[in-house]
Amino acid sequence: MKKFRALSCFILALCLVFYAIPRLPTQGISELATGFSVIWTLFALIVIGANLLFVLGVDQTGLEKRVRPASIRRNMVKRTAPINQKRRMSL
Repeated sequence: MKKFRALSCFILALCLVFYAIPRLPTQGISELATGFSVIWTLFALIVIGANLLFVLGVDQTGLEKRVRPASIRRNMVKRTAPINQKRRMSL
């Protein structure tokens, strides 16, 4: 259900951008109108990108796990003792 909502928001945002871009003032009217056009376009692109990432199922933790090779993941050690204390090693 959430992916359907994200997909419909993605399609709606794309339609809104394609409809609004030719109508947004870019030159000659005022600096305020031009600034609004630029900020609105950037915000719309952020919304489109966020919905696309959600629809594709990309999340930050999944990216981190996929980027690291298995050999590096095996060698990663969680520190349980504070850094300033020396760990005792048994032989």
